Amino acid sequence: MLLVEDNPPLRRSLENYLERAGYICDSCSTASESFILTDQRSYDIVIAEFLLPDANGAELLRKLLLKAPHMEVILLSQFDFQSIAEKLPDFDLHCFLKKPFDLDDFETALSILQVEK
Repeated sequence: MLLVEDNPPLRRSLENYLERAGYICDSCSTASESFILTDQRSYDIVIAEFLLPDANGAELLRKLLLKAPHMEVILLSQFDFQSIAEKLPDFDLHCFLKKPFDLDDFETALSILQVEK
């Protein structure tokens, strides 16, 4: 799975959680870095912040899903879903989590995907 989160403390927390739970995860803080990683490796799941320093979630997901249309998406944002939904009409999001979110909700989103560890 690929984690794209520009907030360093949150990214580290999610990385630690995923590692302790036995998931294999690569992470980065920008859309540009995510494109480099997806050129090197295929991912089934992307967990992505909507507002990145170099792209918004719609731009990021459009490019990532062109490379891997099967990729499941968990979108994170400090904004309510209604305020960004217009920008995401073409995407089938697996899950949207509004920050700050509870780790139980994060775990539920992953378990519904039946992610292999």
